[in-house]
This record gives sequence, C-alpha cells and structure tokens, in this order.
Amino acid sequence: MKSPTEEHSLPEPGALPRLTTYWIGALALAVAGAFVPRPEFRYGFLMIDTAVHLAIFVVLAFIPMICFRNRKTTFLLAISMAPLGYLLETLHMMVTEENFNAINALANNAGVLAGIAAGFVLRLKLHYERGTPATPEAKSKQQR
Repeated sequence: MKSPTEEHSLPEPGALPRLTTYWIGALALAVAGAFVPRPEFRYGFLMIDTAVHLAIFVVLAFIPMICFRNRKTTFLLAISMAPLGYLLETLHMMVTEENFNAINALANNAGVLAGIAAGFVLRLKLHYERGTPATPEAKSKQQR
C-alpha cells in the first residue's frame, strides 16, 4: 500500500518524460510562431493568434510548476517565461518587419500568470492531500 506522500507526489514517475515533451513542444511552437507572419483575418478584440499565445504560455508556465519539488526553482522557471514572451515578440517584429503587437505580449504574460496560478493551486491541493491520513490505521495513530 502506498503512503499518502507516494500516492500524491508531483509528478508520477511515468509522467515526467511526457510533461517534458509537452513543454518542449510548446516552446517549439512559441519559437516557430515568432517567425510566422501574423494572419490577416481577425476576430474582434481577441484575434486567433492571441488565443494561441495565451494557451502556449499557460503550458510553458504550468508544466515547470508541477515538475519540480523545489518551490524556488519552479517559480523561477515559470516566471522566466514572461521575458521569453517579450523576446519572441521582438524577434517576430524584427523577422517579419511588422509592428510590435502589445496585445500578444500581454497575452503571453497573462498566460504565464494563469499557468503559475493553476500550478500553484494544484501544488497547494496536493500538499494538503498529503497531510491527510489515507487509511483508518493511520487515522488512529494520528489521534493517539
């Protein structure tokens, strides 16, 4: 039988390579997007590429928040995605010779904040689940 710590550890043993693959894929999409011209079609205030920026940076910030146990490392890796977003927007401006798109830069930062918040909530949830006894025997030992 697994202890509560083993049962709710971050991440599961087989999940780390899969999460790392997703993170590398999201990073590759973000970098590749820096060299693609902006689409001509726009849908109101939120353009489709802005929603893609938001989703990619949620993934880029969320995965480090759940992959590492050290809180300082996780937060530094996740927050480092914000300057990366500005760098990629600047590269996009230089390569495609378009103007700097502040809305996409804000979507990058909003994605980073959303990813950090979601990762923090998940870490907090698992932290409190680890603190609760899993079996009736453990509950009786805790009450003694």
